Amino acid sequence: MKISKEKIQSLSNQIYLGLTEEETQKLCEDIGQIAEEMQTINKIDVEGINPDIAVLEGQHNAFRKDEVVEYTDKEALLQNAKETEDDMFKIPRIV
Repeated sequence: MKISKEKIQSLSNQIYLGLTEEETQKLCEDIGQIAEEMQTINKIDVEGINPDIAVLEGQHNAFRKDEVVEYTDKEALLQNAKETEDDMFKIPRIV
């Protein structure tokens, strides 16, 4: 699949890229190569392959379950805080 220089120039003008002639030519070649690679990928026979198969077979969710835990030792919770105020974490103002 080949894309024309005119199409690249038209698109670059629409999004205000202002490509030079050399950049337009290079982009044509690059997009053409990408399109060829996509056509090669499209030729791969995937019949019978489950699309949601795990990439790494045998892997499982290694994250722990969320559990609500009541903490009463506020000092232990806040000991590593950069800054605190009224027994709460104080963070920089964003707005």
